[in-house]
Amino acid sequence: MKNLAKTVCLWRYLSLLIVAIFCHQAIRAKTWTLSDTKLEIRFDDQTALLSVTDKRCNKVWEQAPLKDQFKVTNTVQKGNSLQVRLSGKYTFDVNLVLTEASALEINLTGDAKTAIGELGYPSAFITPDKNYYLLETDGEGLLLPVDDQKYPLGNGITYSCGGGLSMAWMGVTDTKFESGYMAILETPYDAALRTKRENGLITFSPVWIESMGQFGYSRKVTYHFFDRGGYVAQCKTYREYIWKKNSVITLRDKQKRFPAMEKMIGGVQIYVWDKAREVDFAKELKSSGIEKALILWDANHTPYPVKNYDQFLKDLGYATGGYELFTDLKMSDTATYKVDPDGPLRFAHTVYPGKFEQLAARKKDGKTYFNQFGHTSCPLAIRPEIYRKVESKLKEYPHETYFIDVYLANGLFECYSKDHPLTRQQFVEAVVKNHQIMEDKYNQYLGGEWGAEYANAHVAYVHGMMTLQRTWWGSGIEKPGTIYYTGDWKSNPRPTQMTGSRVANETYLKYSINEYTRVPLYELVYHDAVVTSWRWEDGNQHTPEIWWKKDLFNILYGSAPLWNLDRERWEAYKNTFIESYKRVCPWLQQIGYDEMVSHRFVTEDHKVQESVFSSGKKVVVNFGDEDYAWEGKTIKAKDYITIQ
Repeated sequence: MKNLAKTVCLWRYLSLLIVAIFCHQAIRAKTWTLSDTKLEIRFDDQTALLSVTDKRCNKVWEQAPLKDQFKVTNTVQKGNSLQVRLSGKYTFDVNLVLTEASALEINLTGDAKTAIGELGYPSAFITPDKNYYLLETDGEGLLLPVDDQKYPLGNGITYSCGGGLSMAWMGVTDTKFESGYMAILETPYDAALRTKRENGLITFSPVWIESMGQFGYSRKVTYHFFDRGGYVAQCKTYREYIWKKNSVITLRDKQKRFPAMEKMIGGVQIYVWDKAREVDFAKELKSSGIEKALILWDANHTPYPVKNYDQFLKDLGYATGGYELFTDLKMSDTATYKVDPDGPLRFAHTVYPGKFEQLAARKKDGKTYFNQFGHTSCPLAIRPEIYRKVESKLKEYPHETYFIDVYLANGLFECYSKDHPLTRQQFVEAVVKNHQIMEDKYNQYLGGEWGAEYANAHVAYVHGMMTLQRTWWGSGIEKPGTIYYTGDWKSNPRPTQMTGSRVANETYLKYSINEYTRVPLYELVYHDAVVTSWRWEDGNQHTPEIWWKKDLFNILYGSAPLWNLDRERWEAYKNTFIESYKRVCPWLQQIGYDEMVSHRFVTEDHKVQESVFSSGKKVVVNFGDEDYAWEGKTIKAKDYITIQ
């Protein structure tokens, strides 16, 4: 009997202990709340997940489970601020703040010396259903239906045209263009907004990347939630933030410093090749009605223009410029060799005899960064070569502007060289400094490839933003022997990649040039700061069957046409070039300095769209095959009207 009693007592004790433990866990488990008149933010200290209720429209945004599990070990609330300690793969602190402006700021801090690879926190918000778009900022802008299953989602790394972000934000909006949210990477240089398909619907979340192998410094992302305004409201929220942060100035302010810019604003941007580099050709352009143009040429290709070429162009009223790049190194430069200072390629770009080792950016293992164009230089180490190259060329060709290739497209690199080490942020600072040198020392206004925004205070135009990179590269254009082939560089004077033509493939038509999914996110942020255009391999004339459509996008977005001309291409399409110029550029000259204040889809099929500019001028474009009646006016098929 005694043993039985002991057994019963033991079971009672264990039962009470289990109940006590359960009650302790239930008491400990808690949902913490931050709230104001617009939002209620709830944090679950068992899952480390958030839910956000937008009180203005009764919409709830829930987060998906984290890929890496973290345990909440401490939580302290003070007003609308919540301090959380998370432990798991890494240990770090998270500070959640609901600001007075109803934004959700999330700061991550940790031991600076902690070795990390990638840290994914916070988690992605679940897209509620298919009636939403992802606002894709991996170029000019794309309305990506969240149920799309074919778009090649990128890595979301900031400032890389190879699947990364041109601007350090991304968003989601409903198909009515009202409610949604956006995330701004306030510490963007070692970060990404990674897209993924969650239960068949696209969403995104921030990923923090190591800085020189370590956590390094505090990381910050800020979320804004919207009950109205759609993508326009998100762009304007970002504009207000980023212009202040990056000290962006308007085109008019840039022109005060560089008056020659006036000849570029509202004109066509032209790369000339072979016999199109002759002065007589420029005179023919002028006599044909091409009044405003920026004329550029690449010194890697012969023949060079006559030595007083720039002055001839200036006399015709054209803007004059040269192509340049400071990023690519060749293995031939590991050896010393002689360069003919008077030779036909005397200003070729990738020529640094015997200097490869001292100029190359280095990975942690000492190897170089390499792609199909060569090895990447360190922007700090290359600086003395910039002085040498630019000074020698300007003596012979006194340009007004330089287009600097690669820097604003190729991403950010760490350099582990003991002589010129750089974090990614220091890489950015070095690139910006190189731009400032070109401005300050050589009085050049500048252009860049693609358009990574971090240098937008120092560039006036960018080539490639109108071309959506993710559905350009890798879409089939690289396959020789097809009608879609982009061409090659075999002919030095007339590379077919520049002077040839091709047919747009299915992927390009579905995404890159589709009026239903394209949207001018970049223009809504930067139109009055930077002039955008197409890639130089993807100019208006490269795909003749959709030339008209590229022109209409230039008109709608207020962006510049881009042509590649040799004498043969001009003669073949002369009338179309002239018609294209007269169709597009007079309008651009009216709104070239304006902010794009709004854009909207007039019709449900997005065939008719409207852009409004800060001068009060409007344009309505009809991409459709039928005329459209609009406010008492008729917009012809594949045409547009302007409202003054």
